[in-house]
Amino acid sequence: MSSLNQPSVSVVIPCFNREFTLQRSLESVGSQTYFPTEIIVVDDGSTDRSVEIASRFAPHVQVITQANAGAAAARNRGIQAAKGDWIAFLDSDDQWHPEKLQLQLECANRFPSAKLVFCDTQTLQGEKVLMDSRISKGGVRGCEDQKDGMFSFFERLFPNMLQQSRVITSAVLVQRELPELSFPEHIWGSEDWALWLKLASRYAFAMVDQILVTMHQQGDNISSKKGKLYRNDLKVLYDLLSDPAVRDKEREEISVQLQDKTLGAFYFSLLDGEGPQARNLLKKVRPHQISRFKTMMYWMASFLPRKILRRARPTLD
Repeated sequence: MSSLNQPSVSVVIPCFNREFTLQRSLESVGSQTYFPTEIIVVDDGSTDRSVEIASRFAPHVQVITQANAGAAAARNRGIQAAKGDWIAFLDSDDQWHPEKLQLQLECANRFPSAKLVFCDTQTLQGEKVLMDSRISKGGVRGCEDQKDGMFSFFERLFPNMLQQSRVITSAVLVQRELPELSFPEHIWGSEDWALWLKLASRYAFAMVDQILVTMHQQGDNISSKKGKLYRNDLKVLYDLLSDPAVRDKEREEISVQLQDKTLGAFYFSLLDGEGPQARNLLKKVRPHQISRFKTMMYWMASFLPRKILRRARPTLD
């Protein structure tokens, strides 16, 4: 447990039907070299044994239950209950390296202007490595300052995050008292990206350039529903355009990204067999992005069943 002269950390874990992974996640919190002040599991209406498993870790773990409302609502419930100086989020199918919190707090101490500290992650599917390092894929370089593998960012991170965010929720340590610290509950699958972009437009971030989080790819991951995910990405960008804190230069960057995301949202909505959504998005695609012939072909294809569209994908590309 942290002493009085050290920053306190609240861990918030949203959970929905993760009876087979939750224990692993909680054990990774329990093995931290810097032990958090409190651990809050917010069960989002699970129908399996998740609550029972979380309760086994009492008194170190506080369990809050709610009707199913989504990951954003569960995280927000945890934020409301948290009392620490900092909040660390952990998804209930991910796990932390034992020094995750300690190294992030050291980074925050080196860069006191940073309101959010993140770290590198790897992604596994079973024993298979799907991504050995998210940071190595690019998108966060160009820092203002660097000290022994710890980096600070400010304005340069926002445009990079618009294109390819490397800030993953389970890798975030953020100051609790930021007034904007609330996940948008009207956005599905992209609510974390939306929040980190909002914060990046206002505050300095810092990063520990080490893999301190392992993400475990599950069969029910939202990334398999790309059409819906891309459409929610569009909501994020439109919300940013109406944010008074976003500057004119950033609005130009958002508008460029909107064009690419609209095209992606159309394409994956089409492949997912979501014809009405695909046709609505096709109307918003700029003429220079798709030829007139392909526009007609895509329009007709949007009336076909998903199974046929998947087989015809080489023709549609």
